[in-house]
Amino acid sequence: MGANSLVIVESPAKAKTISKMLGANYQILASMGHIRDLPEHKFGVDIKNNFAPEYVESKSRANVIKQLKSAAKKADHIYLAPDPDREGEAIAWHLREILKDHTKADFIRVTFHEITKTAIAKAFQNSGQVDIRRVDSQQARRILDRLVGYQISPLLWSQIEKGISAGRVQSVALRLVVEREREIQAFEPQEYWNFIVNLHPEQAPADKIIESKLAKINGNKLSIDNAEDAARALAAIKEAATPFRVADLKSLPKRRNAPPPFITSTLQQAASSSLGFSASRTMRIAQDLYEGIELGAGGPVGMITYMRTDSVAIAREAQDACRHFVATNFGAAYVPEKPNFYKSKSSAQEAHEAIRPTDVTMTPDMARPFLDDAQYKLYSLIWRRFLASQMSQAQQQQTTAEIEITGSDRNIYMFRTTATVTTFPGFLAVYKIDENGDEENDDATPEILGNLHPGDRCDIRNIRNEQKFTEPPPRFSEASLIRELESNGIGRPSTYATIVNTIQERLYVLKEQGRLHPSELGFKVNDFLVHTLPDLFQVGFTAEMETRLDEIEEGKLGWTDMLNDFYQEFIKWLQAAKNIGAPSEGKIEAMLKLLNLINKWNPAEKRGNRKYDDHKFFNSVEEQFHKEKTITAKQWQAILGLAVTYRAQLPALNETADLAGFSEELEEATAKVMELQQKLSDNAVTSDQEEEYKKLFGAFSDVKWDAPETRRGRTYDDQKLFESFKKQALGGKKLSDKQVAVIVKFAEKYRGQIPTFTDLAAILGISAQTAENSAEGATPATPSAPADPEITGIMNAMSQITNWNAPVSKGKRVYDDKSFFESLKKQFDDGRKLSPKQVFALKKMAGKYLKPGQA
Repeated sequence: MGANSLVIVESPAKAKTISKMLGANYQILASMGHIRDLPEHKFGVDIKNNFAPEYVESKSRANVIKQLKSAAKKADHIYLAPDPDREGEAIAWHLREILKDHTKADFIRVTFHEITKTAIAKAFQNSGQVDIRRVDSQQARRILDRLVGYQISPLLWSQIEKGISAGRVQSVALRLVVEREREIQAFEPQEYWNFIVNLHPEQAPADKIIESKLAKINGNKLSIDNAEDAARALAAIKEAATPFRVADLKSLPKRRNAPPPFITSTLQQAASSSLGFSASRTMRIAQDLYEGIELGAGGPVGMITYMRTDSVAIAREAQDACRHFVATNFGAAYVPEKPNFYKSKSSAQEAHEAIRPTDVTMTPDMARPFLDDAQYKLYSLIWRRFLASQMSQAQQQQTTAEIEITGSDRNIYMFRTTATVTTFPGFLAVYKIDENGDEENDDATPEILGNLHPGDRCDIRNIRNEQKFTEPPPRFSEASLIRELESNGIGRPSTYATIVNTIQERLYVLKEQGRLHPSELGFKVNDFLVHTLPDLFQVGFTAEMETRLDEIEEGKLGWTDMLNDFYQEFIKWLQAAKNIGAPSEGKIEAMLKLLNLINKWNPAEKRGNRKYDDHKFFNSVEEQFHKEKTITAKQWQAILGLAVTYRAQLPALNETADLAGFSEELEEATAKVMELQQKLSDNAVTSDQEEEYKKLFGAFSDVKWDAPETRRGRTYDDQKLFESFKKQALGGKKLSDKQVAVIVKFAEKYRGQIPTFTDLAAILGISAQTAENSAEGATPATPSAPADPEITGIMNAMSQITNWNAPVSKGKRVYDDKSFFESLKKQFDDGRKLSPKQVFALKKMAGKYLKPGQA
């Protein structure tokens, strides 16, 4: 019988598992995740129209959408079954919006937290509608992130480097990593000393030894912080006239409660600590276990519940099954009288469950033949934690012995030893992993301590002291960063792994030996954002936004109201950020008055895809100043550049700069303009090179280019890239070494279609026979340009200087002439050309230290 009910899930694996459970009347298709979103290369939010989003269908999902529309036309009922969280709800809503005009079927929302036959049947019996409040919350988050990303990233481009970006939540995670690194850098180790003694109790067998550590001297906490005091104390103990004796002995019962079952963050932390898995890897493996594993002839079945959750709640049926399993396999004593219940944090969604096995009787050993190593390890961790969560307390006995000796200096030295023994394991029978991911074991000395009595003599076998230093706080691991985010209320189960992954993908944070530390770029981005937008990238503010998103989902707050409140604050912060570094009104007035004296402006010029019109730009800045009484720091730098460019028409420029107080800024601008002019000159194509380029590009005239192809979401189009190189080179700008290397690869790839390949190889500076081995495709080496005699003279003269000015601090920068000259000299001696900016600075320095004609 043909299917008349269409069920749509996100992934093929999930579709395959569910199809075995629903029968022939259901057609199961996968949407492959989101099929509609904000545009990739466009803002896509109409702020004036109540933040209306402009959604576009995903081009990469075009065939999927076509298939879904076709299936929807034939369906009587369409069941929307993406994941049971905000992201899944949004996918369900977008599916409905895209398909509703292509079908007469009714849309039904089904949610389930585990993929088992019973859970699926129950979900279809208790179906409902798309939860628009949850959709609104996801939509608000998406638009919020777009507002921040699209308007902050250009600030980073202008101040740090092109192409980088700032995420609303990721930037706060970066801030946590940077601030921890700065704590480590600022940390000053403090010296301290430990004293460890090995003692043999008089009544114990000869091989029984207690290791004890000095805790107090004369009843006060140990505080020895130098080698001299440490040596004196050690000598006093060794030279004591009386032996060690047990001063006090305490043995107290200790009960340990079972841990709650995993939620997303604790699973990621435990998997990182005990298995060495990254957060993203943990979530990928958990997704496989959730969506279904082939368990022999029975077909695929979901092995764990939904893995994106912040709730520790457990379904009553699962709890009862677990208690029964524990009683059967461990005994009644391991089952608590009343079931263990755990309280979720206030923001948790109680409709969700904790992460647990769907069938507690499917032990890790039974599942082992059907799982790969990583799946087995993670399933075992989840299974053991769930089982432990429903088991009895562990009962332990903790014994502490205090053993004293009166030193030769008459000070009383108290050493302490503590040992713990488990008298009833309870949950520790299946799960005894500590916070560091290590297996906990009982101490080796409880039996010895238990046989001691106050007054017992203990003989020294050996004693030593150890110099130690306090250590800085540790760098974050992925697990501890997620714990920090969660404790601060930042992010949610569905976003933790993405946050941690993104700051590494952008190379803001590097991971070495499992620990995260900021890159140089990460420091720059963080410092800029925190300096220019301190309120936006505050930990507390980010957590508050998460709470507001929760309130939208709960129906307490409208999503457009929330966005409007945020945006009113945001535009103030943004404007303030743009004004940071802006010049004083007096500087601007003086500069604009001066630039109005220019009579002859250069004609408008096109460079690349941009048109540069100095006069038009000046007029726009002047108009803005008259309206707002300020200009941005970037505009100020630009008009300083204009002043340098038109210096010949501005005889009063230096005098005006001195009077208005922007002489140093003018000098820096002069160096930048010289550097830019040199760069443009170096990149300009000569007439001979133009002829070479014409031959090079002409050689490819008969090539039939391969069709564009997409790999990992990126489109590779040989012809389009080749034409962009051609336009650049024939437009007067040299090709870079990297661009020439790409053309070399094209030449080899299409050599069969290039009749003049030998001539082409000669132009490219490669051997026609060995072209295919030229993976690097480097341009031919060119001899170094001869050293500039003037620069050589200055270098030689300044190398004789012995009386350098002392370093001077200006703001955050330190100006050290000697160090700066030595760095220039080394670069020059190594045969590396100085930039125009460096040459300008060198000549300026020479004016300070050398007499006329000395160089």
